[in-house]
Amino acid sequence: MQQNTVSDDKQNQPVGKLTLASPPEGSDAGRDSVPDAQKERTVSIPGAVTGDGIQNSAQAAVASKTVAKDGDSTAPITLVADSRDGKVSAGSNTHIVSLEQKAAANFPEGAETPIGVTEFVATVETAGDSAKFSLYLDPNTDVNGYWALNSAGVWVNLASESYGGQMTGEGEQVRLDFSIQDGGEFDADGVADGSVSFISGAAARMPLSIVGQTAESAPDAAGF
Repeated sequence: MQQNTVSDDKQNQPVGKLTLASPPEGSDAGRDSVPDAQKERTVSIPGAVTGDGIQNSAQAAVASKTVAKDGDSTAPITLVADSRDGKVSAGSNTHIVSLEQKAAANFPEGAETPIGVTEFVATVETAGDSAKFSLYLDPNTDVNGYWALNSAGVWVNLASESYGGQMTGEGEQVRLDFSIQDGGEFDADGVADGSVSFISGAAARMPLSIVGQTAESAPDAAGF
C-alpha cells in the first residue's frame, strides 16, 4: 500500500451538451506548434464568460465545461491558462489543448473530491516555463484547495501560499490559482518540451485529521 499523507503547511465523464471551440483554419493556422485537431478537443459551454468579460470559447487559453458532481448533480468549471488574477495575460500565446474530468483515485480515506480529478494539457510559450492557472468552480463546491500528489507521495495544496497559489472568491465563483512548471514534478511527462500535462490534481477537501493515514484502495468510479 502506498503511504499518502497531507502536508497542511504546503497546502470521466463530461456531462451535458458541450460545444467545441472553433479553431482557426488550416492544420496549424495559429503557427504555435499545436495542431488545430488538438485544439478542437478543448470544449466550451456556449455563452460562458469568466473574469475578463470575453466569451470563453473565443479564447485559446480558456476552457469551460460541465462536469458531474457528487449526488448526481452537475456544475460548470472553467480553466484559465497563463492566468493573472483569473484573467488571461495580455498578448498570451498559451493554449489549453484539452480539459477532462476523471474519477478520483488513491485519495486518502476521508478526503472529499466532489468533482473528481481534472486532467488538462496546455502549451507554454517557452519550454521550462512555470505556467500559472486558475480554476473556477461553483461556490457550492465544498473544497479547501487544489491538491496533487508530489514525488514524495505527499498530497500538497498547490492553491496555497507555500506553492505560490491561493484560493479566493470572485463574484459568485470560487477561484483556485496554482502553478505548474513545464518539466517539473507535477508535469506528467517530466520533460521541458513546451507542453504541460497535468493528470493528478483535484479540487478537494482534505481534513487535517487524515494526516498520516494510508489510502487502503482507490475509490469506486461510480457516480462519475
